[in-house]
Amino acid sequence: MRIILVWIMIIGTLWGTDATLEVSKGVESLPKLAIEDGSLQTSEVSQKFFKILVADMNVISMFNVDDSYAINTYENLLPSNLHKDAQYLLHYRLTNDGTGGLKADIKLSQNGTDLFTKTYMLKQTEMLVFLSHTAAYDLNAKLGGAPMDWMKRKVLLTRLTSQKHADIIAADYTLSYQKVILSGGMYGFAKWANQEQTDLYYTSLTDFKPTIYKMSLVNGKREKLISSDGMAVCSDVSEDGKRLLMTLAPEGQPDVYMYDTITQSKIRLTDYSGIDVAGQFLGDDTIAFVSNRMGYPNIFSKKMNSNAITQLVYGGKNNSSFSTYKDFLVYKARENPATYGGNAFNLNLISLHSNSVKRLTASGDNDFPRFSGDGEAILFIKQEGSQSSVGVIRLGVNKSFIFPLKVGKIQSIDW
Repeated sequence: MRIILVWIMIIGTLWGTDATLEVSKGVESLPKLAIEDGSLQTSEVSQKFFKILVADMNVISMFNVDDSYAINTYENLLPSNLHKDAQYLLHYRLTNDGTGGLKADIKLSQNGTDLFTKTYMLKQTEMLVFLSHTAAYDLNAKLGGAPMDWMKRKVLLTRLTSQKHADIIAADYTLSYQKVILSGGMYGFAKWANQEQTDLYYTSLTDFKPTIYKMSLVNGKREKLISSDGMAVCSDVSEDGKRLLMTLAPEGQPDVYMYDTITQSKIRLTDYSGIDVAGQFLGDDTIAFVSNRMGYPNIFSKKMNSNAITQLVYGGKNNSSFSTYKDFLVYKARENPATYGGNAFNLNLISLHSNSVKRLTASGDNDFPRFSGDGEAILFIKQEGSQSSVGVIRLGVNKSFIFPLKVGKIQSIDW
């Protein structure tokens, strides 16, 4: 128990405030887009939808989005006087479907000509944010943007509510939507079990020993996988869902194990007298993991059938969190205090086949990087002064977006 609590303190916790959007790069050269409400009866719901849609269109990064709210008849193809200088108009109309759901008509026009029209049906109004994400995804695809499947996916996070209690929450990437999946105990390190996001793995500290469970979101059924003294964490899942990387400490010292979900057997992959944790797949036969072999947390790799260890990161100190996508690795590094005026933790991106390093953040403490499934974006946590936020980095357009938190203390995130 002591080991896992120490590790939780190492990776940190964060506080939150009201959810808004902050774009870190300029958009002066992009065409101006106005978003206008054409609902027959404007309401709190239609105005909330406006704010979410503004955020999503900013993230798409094809337009300079005007965030001033205006009402305009849906049939009108031209912007209202408030937005008369906008080249593009994104118009929406929300109506009740009579059964507690919503019908959403959405269209994009350019200088009075329709470019995109579609009707969406939403059965649960609490999922309004995902309606916006889906519409923005469709618009991006229609306009030839880079793939953004991650926009429609749910984020899985663990929220610490007190010293001995934590919730597991499913949210959207902006944290506008949040649904508590588990509460009332001490839970940690939640991880999606499949691409469909119907199942998840998590660690329970409510048991006598740290225990990894699998849970179905379809029927709520829970299945106990494995327990271990000191530490038990599922850190990665193979693409086919058949192999898990776990951190276990059956003899007191944590090491990385591979767990076969079919045979329910495990293989020890690291054997070190110090700390080896947070294993992630790096191809079919290689893993990356965090170890204190250098006297501080750093990132290493090894082939599963070999004892040879390779150091992957040579810049910064305290590299205690990372994420992999194919031949790329994004990691946290403590920067030189003389350069950054304090203990800044920035995120860096490296290719494992070159010596190039690209810094992705420039201020504050940045942690928990997580690649999207297509490698197009990175989710992370930013702490700057008293403000804590969830950030999204879009690598293809070289932009970062910040969404301040309003969910308590965050212990882990998965996409």
